[in-house]
Amino acid sequence: MQKNVLITPLNWGLGHATRCVPIIRKIKERGDNVIIAADKAPLAFLQKEFPELKFIRLPGFEPTYSKGNSQVFKLLTSIPGALIDFKKEHTEIERIVTEYNIDTIISDNRFGCWSKKAYSIFITHQLHIQVPRLFRWTYPFVNMISRSYIRHYDELWIPDVENEPSLSGVLSHPADTKLKTKYIGLLSRFDNYEKNYEKHSYEYDYLVILSGPEPQRTILEKKVLSQANEIEGKIFILRAKPDHQELPDGIPENVTIYNHADDKLFIEIVAKSKTIICRGGYSTLMDLVTLDRNAFLVPTPGQTEQEYLAEYLTKKGLFNSCRQDVFHISNVEVPDVKIRDYFISED
Repeated sequence: MQKNVLITPLNWGLGHATRCVPIIRKIKERGDNVIIAADKAPLAFLQKEFPELKFIRLPGFEPTYSKGNSQVFKLLTSIPGALIDFKKEHTEIERIVTEYNIDTIISDNRFGCWSKKAYSIFITHQLHIQVPRLFRWTYPFVNMISRSYIRHYDELWIPDVENEPSLSGVLSHPADTKLKTKYIGLLSRFDNYEKNYEKHSYEYDYLVILSGPEPQRTILEKKVLSQANEIEGKIFILRAKPDHQELPDGIPENVTIYNHADDKLFIEIVAKSKTIICRGGYSTLMDLVTLDRNAFLVPTPGQTEQEYLAEYLTKKGLFNSCRQDVFHISNVEVPDVKIRDYFISED
């Protein structure tokens, strides 16, 4: 009997939407009906990927970020508003479940997308949310809030391998919850292209993959564009703006810039780029590992998850990284390693 499956990715950047792509494909292959509830850039991205599916606009909590390096105060003061938005989100989910006879909900990091009327699955790689050292005292409080929402779900999926070496490190290890928990391996929208991926001769010296919240996304973009005039190499910039048409003014001659790239074009650009520079969001890392490419990571200032992953993977010798305020494209180097072999078994 065909089931109705509701997919609800978090709307902070594109990462949560992109890693839902292989899940959606598998559900469709199984013959079940997929409905997607999302908003803004994730909604636009998934509509392009799966134009045949039913889409519902589902607004959610959106944190605001400062232009500085620390986001802690900004995020802590946003908690009351977030709790209100989670409640609104849950109310809307209950309406959707009833109206569309939803059997299963798969929520990628959206705390309010659960229902007692449907089997509810929560996806996260952050069981242990990291906080800055100066605010270590908030760690129990922040993680208590997170766990209080996750407990409403029937099952927990972690997009990583269970054993070492793991990609997420302490973010998702150990899985110390009372929920039924599965480590489901890395999730990448490029899983269908693994066997067909071949390296090309390099056409670009640098591929810069922008992502994440404003204003930090634009700050890094402007930094790269200004530094492009100081080097001779060719640069390709992906802006992570699938719902935009316009491009910035004054693009240097050695820069090619796209708002978005579909899967085929993304793989082609990755293969033709000698060095990759990116934020180091977890979904981007999973995509790169799947394509057997590492990168130079420039974590979003104040995003402790990205800062932890950059430090963790740099110490392992798998990636290199630096802070955004000291970043210069001419200093970028990446380790020469077969990154895929560390995390994906070919058996």
